[in-house]
Amino acid sequence: MKVAVYTIALNEAANAERWANSAVDADYRIVADTGSTDDTVERLTSMGVTVHRIAVRPWRFDDARNAAMALIPADVDVCCTMDMDRFLEPSWRAKLEAAWTPETTALYCQTIYKASVDDPTPLRSWPAKNFHHRWGYRFNRPVHEALVFTGEREVTANSSDIIMFEVQDLTKPTRSSYLPLMEVAHKENPDDAQICFWLGRDLMWANQPERAIPLLERYLALPTSKWAEERSEAMRYIARMMPEQRLTWLDKARMEAPHRREIWLDLAEEFHGKADWLNLFWACTNGIETTRRTGSYLDDANCWGFRLYDLGAIASWRLNVMGRAVEWGRRALELDAGNQRLRDNLDFFIRMQQEARAGA
Repeated sequence: MKVAVYTIALNEAANAERWANSAVDADYRIVADTGSTDDTVERLTSMGVTVHRIAVRPWRFDDARNAAMALIPADVDVCCTMDMDRFLEPSWRAKLEAAWTPETTALYCQTIYKASVDDPTPLRSWPAKNFHHRWGYRFNRPVHEALVFTGEREVTANSSDIIMFEVQDLTKPTRSSYLPLMEVAHKENPDDAQICFWLGRDLMWANQPERAIPLLERYLALPTSKWAEERSEAMRYIARMMPEQRLTWLDKARMEAPHRREIWLDLAEEFHGKADWLNLFWACTNGIETTRRTGSYLDDANCWGFRLYDLGAIASWRLNVMGRAVEWGRRALELDAGNQRLRDNLDFFIRMQQEARAGA
């Protein structure tokens, strides 16, 4: 079996050596450089990576990636597409050879997103189709490009033992080009549910609710919009942009994906703002009892901090359930030990509990 690891690159000097080192067990390491002005090319070539300089105008990620794929030698059996801000865990080659069969056309590995290279805590993880046969595949969409099969019968396998880490460089201005490219992608295929969702989300981030809301509503109406986690996220976004209908949309999100803690925290914040203590207690209880993340790219790490316990403790105090107020107040402080407000609240809850016991 011959394996090629390949990607496109633009000003990736900071990541070049890590990328090349992690892929060293491949038979070929191929990079299509799209116009770097730093020393990306020099760093890669010094480590034995084959670098081709290409130009794509007008810019599209799918055209660039397909150009890179075309540069892979014909004798390659398996290709690994790996962005420069990603790197493979050691021993991936042996695991790939064990998981790949003669019938396999693509293989999913586990992608783990981390805040930094040295941070052992995974922020989120998901299976991704990063390994594919040399023939029968191409990238589609000008942005958020997807690897699609063009042959007669796709046979996929999965190896969660193969780990590909991602440490995104948030200083790069790459994302600024995404919105216009998503506009192009949506125009090319208005029924692409994934692009419809992402375009609506980016328009929300761009503070264009008058365009974002109809797109997210269209996404929810598309027959291919079936993933509960993403549908509930679209509903959360609409709730954020329509304060007069916030509770209605949050309740729809709850019914769509009650297993997501994000929704329960949104509901808790809404009930706290309305001083609706009973419903606040209900939302916090359900959120706290949601003990597992979904593992999707939509997971929000903030939902696993102190806030649900904080709001739950406040609701418990208001409802005179002091044992629970102390329990949740203590848990909130454990999750944010330097928060003086949480410390003061816990002292107050303990004092109130003691006074209630003394008066009993």
